[in-house]
Formats: sequence, structure tokens, C-alpha cells
Amino acid sequence: MKTVLLLSFSNLIRDPRVHRHGVCLAETFRVVTAGYGGAPSYASEHIEIPSPRQSGLFKKLLKAVFLFLRIYAPVYWLDDDKRRARALLKDRQYDVIVANDASSLPVAFSVSGKQTPVLADMHEFAPGEQLEGWKWNFFWKGYPEYLCRRYLIKAKKVVTVCESIAELYQAEFLGERPGVLMNCPSYIDARPRPLHAQIKLVHHGLGCPSRKLELMAEAALLLDERFAFEFMLVESNKAYCDSLKAKYSGAKITFREPVPMTEIAKVLNEDYDMGVFLLEPEAVNYKYALPNKLFEFIQARLAVAISPSVEMAALVSATGVGVIAEDFTSISLARAINALDNDQIMAMKEASSVAAQRYSSEAVYRDFKRLVDAVAG
Repeated sequence: MKTVLLLSFSNLIRDPRVHRHGVCLAETFRVVTAGYGGAPSYASEHIEIPSPRQSGLFKKLLKAVFLFLRIYAPVYWLDDDKRRARALLKDRQYDVIVANDASSLPVAFSVSGKQTPVLADMHEFAPGEQLEGWKWNFFWKGYPEYLCRRYLIKAKKVVTVCESIAELYQAEFLGERPGVLMNCPSYIDARPRPLHAQIKLVHHGLGCPSRKLELMAEAALLLDERFAFEFMLVESNKAYCDSLKAKYSGAKITFREPVPMTEIAKVLNEDYDMGVFLLEPEAVNYKYALPNKLFEFIQARLAVAISPSVEMAALVSATGVGVIAEDFTSISLARAINALDNDQIMAMKEASSVAAQRYSSEAVYRDFKRLVDAVAG
């Protein structure tokens, strides 16, 4: 049996995309994982990378100097977790390495040697991960571009999350178009449930300021009395989430604890009627977002209400699973939802049921498994 190394500087137990990699590949490969935290369930062997430590003042100043001078190569190896990962992974044998995100590319190629091919799953667009700001523009902006230019051309294959981002990688870093691997969860055997007496809307995901969740909260306050809205947030920024709860908790908006990653679609199917996501296109990856949650809404057989984000809007229009706001404002989102009658919402839920099998990891990851096998072979 061939061995695949799944490398990601993330907590693999909580990383949904890498989880899907592992579950898919474990059917035909011996899967060795390397990442933060404990061993995920699909791993034949797990190599825990110690979580990064807070850098001391000298190291921070040294990194700032290198970034300012655009001397990028030493910046990466100043991080303790990257050096430790290289030490843990070298002198081992793999048939293929799947490197997740730009942050894993230098380690992957430093341990791959001349024989082991690397498949780069770039997830989203590495140079477009951050919102514009003086620190980003002054220090960091060129760094992910450096990682992409230096390493992507060495990868045997490259994949990313959607067509728009594949076009960006092709235009800026590669001569050929990367493959597309959408963030689809596992298929669940479910049916659209009848609408609740008060139609229940949900947004789930990270609670962080850059998502501007208050825009959806303001939209919820503008909805008809027949709707109720609930947030299910992973509190990556507790102070921000606490401020949302203090300002918006009430009759129309409630908050609940998140559920395990593998239970999301089942819980959404049981408890809600419509999934909601409004995301302003302030960063490249926000503009072209095609997130896990959209596919989880579909898998849960929910209707969908979204902002006119390029990739999400194209999919929603093609499948008929939801409604698209005219712009990125709270008023526009509320107007689009208020205009729906019960029959229209049920029709969208039925459309999600039709789309659920097509947009499942079982369907999407068949090609990924063949691709990894070809790269390893």
C-alpha cells in the first residue's frame, strides 16, 4: 500500500478540508498526517507538530527587517513550528506529499527529496488571504507571492477551491490551470423537512470581525415576524462574539453553541429552514468565496440566502437552491428574504435535495483520489 503524507499547519481534527482528504485517501493509501493537535480518526500514523510559540522581541525585529527588505527566504524558517516540522518529517519515505496551503510548501519540498512528488492544495488564493492594511502592505504583501512563485512551479499538481481562484493561479503563477476541488461535505441521507411555524434561519461558522457578522444581524432585524434568526459560531474572537451577543440577542436573534464538524448538516436539517451568508468582497478570497457552509446548507436540504458573491451566486443560480441579494447590504439581503413566500422556500429546499448528491465529498473527491494516485504512481 502506498503512503501519502498529509501536511497542514492546522489542527487536523478541526480542519474540514483536510479531514475530507484523509477520509477519501484512507480507502486506498496508508495516510500519515502532520499537523497541530492530536491524531485525526483517518490517520494510520500521526506526527504532531508543536503549536507555534510566541516569538521573542529579537525574532520579531529580525523578521520585520527581512520582510521590509523583501528578503523572504529566511522569514519562513524563523518560525519554530516550521523548523520542528522539517526535523520530524525528514528521513522518512512517502509516495506522495499533499501540502495544504502556501504555509506548508517549503517544508513539503524540504523533506520530499528528488523522488517524492508534491501535490499542492492551495485551498484559497494565498496572496488574497488578508484584508488590506498598512502592516500587510508594508511588510507581508509580497511574502505569499514569493512562496507561490518559488514553490508552485515545482509541484506535480496544484488544486484549489473554485474556478475563479484557479484562473488567478494560472494567470499569476502557473502555465497550466490548477484542478478544482470544492469544499463539499459528506452526503447525508435526508429529505427537506416541512417549514417550521416560524421559519428558522441560520448562519454558522467562524465568529471573527473580518466577516462583519453584524451585517447579517442587522438584516435579521429587518425581517418579517414570520422569520427567526440564529447564529452558531465558533468563537475565534471571543470579545467580538460577546459584543454581538450583547447587542443583538433578543426575540428575533439567538445564539447557540457550535456542533461537531461531522454533525453540522444533520443538525441544520433538523433545526432550520434556510442558511444565510453575506460576505463583503473586501479581500480576494472573500470576493470569490465558495465556502464549506454553502455546501453544508445544501447537504442539509435548506434554502439559501446569500450576497452576490461571484462563485456562490453562480452555483445558487445554476441549482435554484436559494435567493441572491442585489448587493452586499443588510437591507438588500432582508428584502430578498422577505420577498419569498412559503412555497418558494420549500421549492428551494427541494432543489437542495436534488443538488445534494452532486455536491457531496463522495462525488467530488473521486477525482481527487484518482489525481493523488496518478501523482504517486
